[in-house]
Amino acid sequence: MPIAPKVRITGSSYPTLQPGTLPIVRPGSWHTLPPYGAVDTVQVPDGRLFALPFWPGSRCACVGAAVNITLIAAGGNIRMGLYAAANGLPITLVAEYGTVVSGVLGLQIISGFETPMQPELHFLGVVRQGGVLNLGLSARDTWDPIISELTPVLTGSLNTYYRDGVGGALPAEFGPVAGSIQGPSAAVQLT
Repeated sequence: MPIAPKVRITGSSYPTLQPGTLPIVRPGSWHTLPPYGAVDTVQVPDGRLFALPFWPGSRCACVGAAVNITLIAAGGNIRMGLYAAANGLPITLVAEYGTVVSGVLGLQIISGFETPMQPELHFLGVVRQGGVLNLGLSARDTWDPIISELTPVLTGSLNTYYRDGVGGALPAEFGPVAGSIQGPSAAVQLT
């Protein structure tokens, strides 16, 4: 019986998987969205739903979400939830995480949930609802490579998509994106 020649493989024979914007998930730890950029602050209009992209580099579960309030808006709240993605845009609501008050300075954390996640693009939704005066949230001054526009925008940081007019529960579909902007930063606890 003839011996079959050995197949010679050059380079890597493993499929290349995208590492994601959060390439390594440290179990139980908080991961910042966006993950890089100089610390900044942004004013958050009432009813503006921001969609912060993140792409975990492995299967995990989201068990917490947080924002940092730098300027209070008394009487309002901040609602957070998770959106699935298609074609690089937020689409369907996966989970609504609830609200925190916007009238207290510092970190505001929502926990007590567990959302399984695949190593694919997701968007954390963050929206201010109600309250008087301005609301300031911590931000990262950075451009996120996932955020894109239909025309060139080279005059400011773009790290989140947004839409306006969101009151009450998060919409089941994100809907048409109104634009992109430098939005607030947030943190997700992954395990």
